[in-house]
Formats: sequence, C-alpha cells, structure tokens
Amino acid sequence: MTSAKDHLRNIDHSTAKSEEHLSDIRSSSASAAQSAAQNTQLLKGIAFTSGASMVFNGITAANTAKMARTQEAQLALQREQHALQQAVAEQTARHEFSMWRQTPEGTAFVDWQQRAAALVPLLRDRERTWQAAWTNAIGRAQAQIPPDEKRRFTNHPARLKQNGFKIASIVSFIAAGLAAIGLIFQILTASVLESLPQTNDPDRLTYAECLEMLDTNPILTEADCEAINPAADRPGLRDARPLILFAGLGITFVVLRKVRQRAAQADPTVQREAAARTARWGFDPLTTQGAWYAWHESQGFTGYADRIEHMVRTGPSQRPQPSQLIRLQVPTPRPPDERLPAEVGHVLASFQQENEELSR
Repeated sequence: MTSAKDHLRNIDHSTAKSEEHLSDIRSSSASAAQSAAQNTQLLKGIAFTSGASMVFNGITAANTAKMARTQEAQLALQREQHALQQAVAEQTARHEFSMWRQTPEGTAFVDWQQRAAALVPLLRDRERTWQAAWTNAIGRAQAQIPPDEKRRFTNHPARLKQNGFKIASIVSFIAAGLAAIGLIFQILTASVLESLPQTNDPDRLTYAECLEMLDTNPILTEADCEAINPAADRPGLRDARPLILFAGLGITFVVLRKVRQRAAQADPTVQREAAARTARWGFDPLTTQGAWYAWHESQGFTGYADRIEHMVRTGPSQRPQPSQLIRLQVPTPRPPDERLPAEVGHVLASFQQENEELSR
C-alpha cells in the first residue's frame, strides 16, 4: 500500500517531468517562432513585389475603366444633346407653325391641307380601280386568243434572230481557224525539213533510183518507191479537207440564217394577227402591259396625287404662299368608248357619275 509520502514523491516527480515537457514545448515554440519570423522576412519582398504588381494592374484597370466610363459619358451626353436639340427644333417648328397658321397665309394652307387630305385618297383609289380594270380586260382577251396565234407571236423574235444558226456558224469558223493553224504548222514543218541538208549515204536508195530499178527488180513495188518519195511529206489537198469542210459549214450556216431571217421578216402572219387583235379589242392583249393610257383627259394630271401629297407633308416646314399652293380639282375622266373593253368603259362611266355627284 502506497503511503502519503510516496504519493507526494510521485507527484513531485510528475511535476518535474511536466516542467521538462513544457520546457521542450517552449523551445519548439521558440524555434517555430524564429522560423516564422525568417519566413516573414522572406515573404516581405515577395509580398511587396506582388503588391506593387497588383497596384500597377489595379491602376491600369482603373484607368481603362475610367476612360471607358468617360467615353460612355461623352456618348451619352452627345446623344442627350442631340435628342434635346431635336426636341427643341421640333418644338420650335411646332411653335412657329402654330404662330404661322394664325396668319392669313397659314390659314390658307391649313384649309388647303384639309381639302388635299381628302382628295389624295380619291385619286389613289381611282388609279387602282383603273389599273385593275385593264388587268381584267387584258386577261379576258388573252384567254380568247388561240394557242397557235400565241405561239407564233412568242416565237417571232426567235425567228428574226435565228440564234441557232448564228452559234453554229461561229463554232464552224472557229473549227476552220484551228484547222488552218494546223495546216500552216504542217507546211512550215515540211519546209524546214526540206531545207535541212541530206546525209549522203551510199547504201541508201533514192526515189529516182527506186523508179529506175522498178522495172528490173521484181522485189520493188511502187508502194516502196512512194514510201521514200520526199514530196510525200508535203501537205496536200487531203490535209486541207478539215479546213474546207468547216469553212464551208460556217458559210452555209450564215446563208441559211439570212434566208430564215428574210423569210420571217417577209411573213405577214404575225403583223396581220396583231392588227386583227387591235381591231377586235381596241388594243393588243399580247403586247399591252397594264393601262394603255391614263383615265383622265389632260396629261397635266400625270403624277398629280404625288405632287399634292408632297406639299401636304412639306408644307408645315416650307410654309408656302397661297399662290404656290397646288390647285385642287378632280380630273375630268375620259368619255367611255365602245371600242374599249367593257371593264374599262364601266370604270370610266362610274368616274363620270362620281364627278357629277361631287359637283352638285
């Protein structure tokens, strides 16, 4: 059994060991603190360098962002100034127009503008009605034309041009030119070969010697002599046959084209049928595109609605004088004609009736 003294002695021993352990811990802590201090000194330079770089990059980014914000602010200011100037200009124009419309000139324009705003739609509607009437009349007349007559009218320009023979003649003449170039090359080659000196070979049989030996030597034949004939290499009529053939074809196609063109020009069928169509409907449905003429009698009303509408839009800013205002009137329509299609005559009659009602 352990006594109290032994127990105290063990406590003192444990305390001593604890103090030794604490001393070791303090030594380790001091070493760690010293190492940390050394690392801190080493990191100070790195931290400073990195901090300087970060500061520089931050300054650059700040300057770039500042320039971007400045540019955006300038653009926004310019847009705001432009919008403000435009608003001021519009407000000034409205104010000036409101002041000008109280003058005699402005009062005259406002009255003219109101009447013009009612006249322009009437003129536009009449123009659309007139064009639609002609479109219907042309379609109805074209449906009554026989297919053979339409085909003759459609093919007539091609008959006058005869492009097929034209292309064929061009191709033939090109081929003839190529053949002529080849023939000239053969002639030049043969001339050069003849001008070259011939080698004197005593064992070689000439063409003249071959002809002399033809009767005495049964082995030789005329074909053998012709094979060594110097004139055999010269271009002859046989080599010129492609040139003659293609040149003849080209000339033949040219002649045929002229003959066909004259026949088409002399054929009165197309002209006679066109005259018959005009006499029947008052116009040629195969050549007429849209209205044949204006619905009003006077040519001075051509573009009349466009001129009125332009002055209606630009008058508030131009401020025309009463003498400058376009005279407003409904044009007098053409009188109906029995020679014209029924659709066209009906529209002209309706225009006349409408004018009479407006004049009451």
